[in-house]
Amino acid sequence: MLEPITVANEACALATASPVQSLEAAAPTAAQVKLAYDRVLGFCLGLHRFSFSLSTRQLSRLVEPPSTGWKYAFTLPADRIGAPIALTDDATDPRRYCVDFLLEGAEVHADAEALWARIRIIPHPRLWSGTFRQAFTMGLAADLALTVKRDKTLRQQLASEAYGDPRLNGRGGMLLAAILDDSQSTASLANPAAERDPLTGAWSC
Repeated sequence: MLEPITVANEACALATASPVQSLEAAAPTAAQVKLAYDRVLGFCLGLHRFSFSLSTRQLSRLVEPPSTGWKYAFTLPADRIGAPIALTDDATDPRRYCVDFLLEGAEVHADAEALWARIRIIPHPRLWSGTFRQAFTMGLAADLALTVKRDKTLRQQLASEAYGDPRLNGRGGMLLAAILDDSQSTASLANPAAERDPLTGAWSC
C-alpha cells in the first residue's frame, strides 16, 4: 500500500537528498521533509477540485445561536482545505444547493436546521491518481532541492517539470496533466444552478 513516506522518499531521491526513516521523526531533515510534504500537498490540492480530495460532511450545529441574525451556527470540519465548495440542507439530493448562509471564520451561519458541506480534504496517497502522484512527487522534490539541498538550479528544473511555465501559476507541466486527467473522469454538473459558486452569494439559501 502506498504510504506518505514512500512518496516523500521518491521526492528525496529526485532532489538528491538522503531518504528519511519516518515523517514523524524528530531529526531535522525529517522535520523539513514533513513540512515540505504538507506545504506542497496543500498547494497542489488547492489548484483544482480533484475528485479524490472531495468529501461530503454533515456539519455539527452549535447549541447557542449566532449573534449575526441567523437561527443556527455550524462548525466546519477542521481537516478541510479552504472554504467549502458547496452547502446543502439535503444530502440526498446532489442538485440541491443552499445559498443563504454566512461564512464566519470556521463557522457557517444559516436558517436551515441541518447542513452538509462539500469540502476538500487531504486524501491518503492510495486515493491519488497516477498523474497527480507524479506531479506532486516532482513538486515536492523541487521544494526539497531548495530547502534541504540549497540547490536553486535543481529546484528550478524540477519545478518546471512539475508546474510548467511560472506564468501559469502552478497549473502547467505535470500538474496540468493531472488536472486534465481528473476533469475527464469527473461528471459535469447538469444543473446550471449548480455551476455557479454558491460562496459568491455567501450572505444571501
